Amino acid sequence: MGFSRAARDELARIMPERRCCQLAELAGLAYIDGNLTSQGYEVIVGQAAAARMAFRLLKQLYQPYMEIRVRRRVRFSKHNVYTIRIPNQPRLHRIVGSLRGVHQRYTRKRWGKPCCRKAFLRGVYICRGSLTNPKKNYHLEIVTDSFQQAAVVQSLMETLDLSPGVVQRKKHVALYFKDGEQISKLLNLLGGHTAVLNLENVRVVKGMRNQVNRLVNCETANMDKTLEAAFRQVENIKLIKANGRFGSLPPDLKEMANLRLKFPYASLKELGQLLDPPLSKSGVNHRFRKLDAIAEKIRKEKAE
Repeated sequence: MGFSRAARDELARIMPERRCCQLAELAGLAYIDGNLTSQGYEVIVGQAAAARMAFRLLKQLYQPYMEIRVRRRVRFSKHNVYTIRIPNQPRLHRIVGSLRGVHQRYTRKRWGKPCCRKAFLRGVYICRGSLTNPKKNYHLEIVTDSFQQAAVVQSLMETLDLSPGVVQRKKHVALYFKDGEQISKLLNLLGGHTAVLNLENVRVVKGMRNQVNRLVNCETANMDKTLEAAFRQVENIKLIKANGRFGSLPPDLKEMANLRLKFPYASLKELGQLLDPPLSKSGVNHRFRKLDAIAEKIRKEKAE
């Protein structure tokens, strides 16, 4: 089972304890995909989990007579479309009135209790949310049908300290998160604790891998600098020898130059440990600066 479906199925198994939260979640499920027709009220969704949740909540709250239809989205498609229809009946007016009441309050930003806000958002996510496998990249989004719907969901998220991005895609408007911490926080608020644990496990592994890569890159960069400096030092020593200046060098510089020629890939620290008595890294570097200065002087003389 994919990461996105597993998270949605986990959320769809949650049945709120309070009636107010049950109504809020049902209103979230129906906010984008609910529609009043001449034949009754319909909730049309593309996810089996959303259809199951809508059916359970309607039965729990109102016990209406319902019809459920399943059809292919398009010919030869593997995806189904689920329709939960409440035909015209005495209870229909009450159901539609309750759902519209929640929708109107949220449109006017009269949010109510945090538990109901989370339940409403969970309903919206079960119907319209998706989550990319975090092993690839961090991306969670909720697709709405209009900027008005997106604005309501965005404002609701902001009351829960969430900050989604907004992007228009053809006929739809999507709210999205690309930050692993924000995605984890949203899933936790919705009650997807297993999804959060799975996400955090991936984040830990990716964090460790990134840390190792940074260390390797840093080590590689340091090695490149060491080899570049060693190559320059060898060239300078060869230049000093070629111009007959090597014999006039002080004993400490001669010793340093001979060690570098003998161990062209050694680090400054390693060269210092080969001396008797051993010399610190800064001491070795000081001697090479003197050799570099002598070589530079020779180059200037030859240029003149």
